[in-house]
Amino acid sequence: MKTIINYLKKYGTKSFLEEPANDIDGLVFSLLSYAKLDGIIPSKRNKYITLKDAGELFLKKFSPKDFKNEDWLFPHSYELVKTISTSERYKDAKLSFMVNDISSEGQFCAITIRMNKLTYISYRGTDSSVIGWKEDFEIMYKYPISSEKKAQQYLNKTLKLSDHNVILCGHSKGGNLAMYAYMNSLRRWRIKRVYNHDGPGFNEFVTKTKKYQKLSEVCVTIVPENSIIGMILYKPNIIPVNSNGFGILEHDAYTWEVKDTNFVTSVLSKKSQRLNTNLKEYLNEMTQDEKKLFVAATFKVFDNLGITNITQLKDISINRVLNMIKELKNLPQSTKKNLIAVLRMIMLGIK
Repeated sequence: MKTIINYLKKYGTKSFLEEPANDIDGLVFSLLSYAKLDGIIPSKRNKYITLKDAGELFLKKFSPKDFKNEDWLFPHSYELVKTISTSERYKDAKLSFMVNDISSEGQFCAITIRMNKLTYISYRGTDSSVIGWKEDFEIMYKYPISSEKKAQQYLNKTLKLSDHNVILCGHSKGGNLAMYAYMNSLRRWRIKRVYNHDGPGFNEFVTKTKKYQKLSEVCVTIVPENSIIGMILYKPNIIPVNSNGFGILEHDAYTWEVKDTNFVTSVLSKKSQRLNTNLKEYLNEMTQDEKKLFVAATFKVFDNLGITNITQLKDISINRVLNMIKELKNLPQSTKKNLIAVLRMIMLGIK
């Protein structure tokens, strides 16, 4: 099964004039924001480093063993940087304006990639840490979250830098940030495409706005066939693709199947379809306060179970989690009921 790395090896010799930008290039740049390029990519908008030079510094600084115990996406980042920084297709891209802001309110990271007359803005998503997932879940009741506002501000500053056409992209929460930034930009006409790679969406009331209707015209939401994160809330134009991962590990976009310059499309699995439908039904029935309580209770359970990484749920029985929920005090029965239903669905998707 061929994945994004096979694409890079086959088409890395072709310039963007020979092979125009495509959907897989959008994923390449979405995933580039996960690479440990802090201190290598300039933080200023008017300073840049070529991808070739950034790659040389990166490879001097790190080796594969530095990523052995890293989260799922970061080990692949080493191979990604090594491959694209020496390829004809990407090596001359100019990288700039790296922002990596971690605070009690959340985590925000973005980079700008310029080449010829096209600019990509890549928003970093979350890893599999519970802390990262908590912000994803807060999207259920909070609009906008802190990172969404920062994504919009970042876009506005970047648009002032040049008159290039712009493509926004992001994986996981990064996809949500790309969508929000587009909807709230004062220069939407400059943005030609928005890629949401298996990221959460928005509450139903957002879908009724004119901004969301505009988003539907340019946004592509690419998810694996057993998507979990990508099933949270509403987003436009969902395209399921094959994956060689299993359960939650399909969120790793390096497992998505490609053929030449296209993803191999699929259909959402029955599990993913049920999760999509049921999550929306449960959330639509809750008030904002109930959603907030629901999210707090979810992560209280994870804390009590000693879960720091979402993949640990694979090794915990559903009954143990359900019993932990029942033991929570000062939690309304209606919230417990919804919490049990949703966590059961998520865990069945993970296992």
